[in-house]
Amino acid sequence: MEAQQGPDHLLTLGRRLRALREQAGMNGGDLARTLGWAQSKVSRIELARQNASPADVSAWVEATGGPDHERVFLLGLLDQAREDQHAWRQRMRGGQAPVQAGYFALVQRATLLRGFHTAVVPGLLQTPDYARHILTIAARQAGAPTDDVDAAVANRMKRQAFLDTPRRFEYLLSETVLRLGLAPADVMRAQFERLLAASQQPNIRIGVLPLGVPLTVTPLHEFEIFDDLVIIETISREHRHTGPEADTYKRAFADLWAAAVTGDDARGMIRQVAGDLE
Repeated sequence: MEAQQGPDHLLTLGRRLRALREQAGMNGGDLARTLGWAQSKVSRIELARQNASPADVSAWVEATGGPDHERVFLLGLLDQAREDQHAWRQRMRGGQAPVQAGYFALVQRATLLRGFHTAVVPGLLQTPDYARHILTIAARQAGAPTDDVDAAVANRMKRQAFLDTPRRFEYLLSETVLRLGLAPADVMRAQFERLLAASQQPNIRIGVLPLGVPLTVTPLHEFEIFDDLVIIETISREHRHTGPEADTYKRAFADLWAAAVTGDDARGMIRQVAGDLE
């Protein structure tokens, strides 16, 4: 995979790998022959013009006799470099359809999907018309083309087949999700009907966090949790977390859920906002 501009972490990784090669008294050709690679691959990795895989980094360290603590450090740099490359502007240059298709595998692997949303209805619960408005807005914000929005909508709708599987879904919506004018009133009304229908499915739990309710945690932004992977989308980037940092979001989700209304109370709020649109 090509690195678009050689992000800082990728450049640092390349420099550290080159230093290991030079300390081992090897030139690029020597290392390439040892690893069974083309010499151009060694050069491109060192110059941050090609991404290395974790296996590439480990093999490089072993071939140059590098210490294990350096291998661990370099793999950490590689993880950071990959996060650098999750910038939305870069990801969406090729259009939104591939981005939406990429989420298919995430949903397919997960057994418990949770999400806290402050602005947008979860993608798995969106109607096609609502999704079309949201994806058009996202493309324009990122300066990306909008000519493949219909294909992106189709990919998003395809993922909704997972709702009829044994997977469990828990979605917590701030009341602002219901009240922001991200789509025309008729589209929002149809979207509310979709939420009401989804809330009746036994494997889908929907909560609404009313405005003004006392909270014990500050809801700074939206996030989704796929089992143990947390994904946060901002206007310009996507961030992914596992481990202790992901645990922080799981605790926040539980605390926010404790302040939410669910079941008939949540459906009552949705119907109330739908009535306000009249």
